[in-house]
Amino acid sequence: MKTPQELQSIFDKFPKEKIELKAEKIELGIIQDIIQVFKKGRGQFMAAASMEDKAMEEYSNSLKTLLQAQKLSEKAKSDAKTLGVEIPKETQSIFNLINEFTKEAQNKK
Repeated sequence: MKTPQELQSIFDKFPKEKIELKAEKIELGIIQDIIQVFKKGRGQFMAAASMEDKAMEEYSNSLKTLLQAQKLSEKAKSDAKTLGVEIPKETQSIFNLINEFTKEAQNKK
């Protein structure tokens, strides 16, 4: 064990001025918080970008399908006209919906 004089000699070697470490600790804590929040935001952004890519692919696929439905509805209208048959209102409503959805899908492209 060191004597009080030896301990005092050791303490005398320490700087006399007070060193404040709180600011550095706070800065380090803030930087760690920033990095953590950034990583979370980056992850969310990457997930959203992936979903957006998937959604665009789905819009493209739906447009192809809706264009097929539109082509079939146009053929049905043409065939009905050729045969002199009136298309029921319910069926015409479906054709109208096909056209509306096709326009929306084309706008998403």
